[in-house]
Amino acid sequence: MTEARDARRENARGACCCSGCLLRIITLVSTGVVLGVWLIQRHMGEDWWPGALLTYAPQVQWMIPPTTALLLTISGRQRLLSLINLGVAAVAIFSLAGFQVNAPPEAPPEAPVLRVATWNVYAGTRDREPTRERILSWDADIVCLQEAMHRKWDDLLPGYEDAVAGDVRIYVRGHVVSARKIETGDGGVHQMLRVDALVGGVPLTVIGVHIPRAREAGPMPRKLAELGPYFEEAVKTRDEKFGYLLEALPTDGAFVVLGDMNTPPTSRYWRRLRERMSDAFDVAGRGFGHTFVWRRKLALLRIDYIWVGGAALPLRCVTQPAAPSDHRPVIADIAAMSAPSEAPLGAATDRGCAKAR
Repeated sequence: MTEARDARRENARGACCCSGCLLRIITLVSTGVVLGVWLIQRHMGEDWWPGALLTYAPQVQWMIPPTTALLLTISGRQRLLSLINLGVAAVAIFSLAGFQVNAPPEAPPEAPVLRVATWNVYAGTRDREPTRERILSWDADIVCLQEAMHRKWDDLLPGYEDAVAGDVRIYVRGHVVSARKIETGDGGVHQMLRVDALVGGVPLTVIGVHIPRAREAGPMPRKLAELGPYFEEAVKTRDEKFGYLLEALPTDGAFVVLGDMNTPPTSRYWRRLRERMSDAFDVAGRGFGHTFVWRRKLALLRIDYIWVGGAALPLRCVTQPAAPSDHRPVIADIAAMSAPSEAPLGAATDRGCAKAR
């Protein structure tokens, strides 16, 4: 009896040892995957096409290894390994996947609060009236649409003045003082538009953008041999477009930059913009904030933004359901801390520029 009991104990210790070794290996692999992706994104990123692929891929997938390892180590009662996996899971959830738990800032006393919105409405949609009703329900002061190059978007919002360049349209519930297309180095449909506006007497500069992918049309190639050239072209395109955008940023006053940038927060371009402005969702949003909806079913990437700069402060930022588009709209409340303008509404107005085609 004693010998049998000792044998069972030895077998149990052997099983525990094997289980512990397996959990350590799982933890090591999970940690290596998450930290490896983080290091590649931060230090190689778009300079190496596999790094660009990791950067522009959906980031929620990197949550799977550490959360799986965490559950296994908890069930195996491995406290130290559980703590390690908990820390790695936090890196995956917050740093890679971009989950936000912000407490919205308070508006400065007496600062006027404006609501701004951006939405890629999908060029092929025929749902003009439902789209219009949805936008009006937001009660926004500034609305920027992308893929809105067709005439059906003319006079979409009653009571708003508008300007257009390429497929970018900006609607102002106030007065368009001036509007001009920003130089982007080509004549493609994806453009950038600057509007200087007065909203309730508050001056605000609005820059609407639509940054193209590597190509004006066509999905990412599926053949491995074509991925390298595709991402090299994508990086070259973004280097050029974001360079023009950074040069066009105002140096004073309150301003917003909003639109479809086809670039996730893990990219170097997002970090460059953050040096000059505040990402409204990064400051005042909650959750993942994903805006691109794959096959209109699964939200995977955050590529649509409202950036706030100068004498402006983001207070709140949310997304809404995408239908009938494949992008979710982004809506933000901002405090415009510029002094209200005393200039008459007709001053310095170039109405010929308000339709900046």
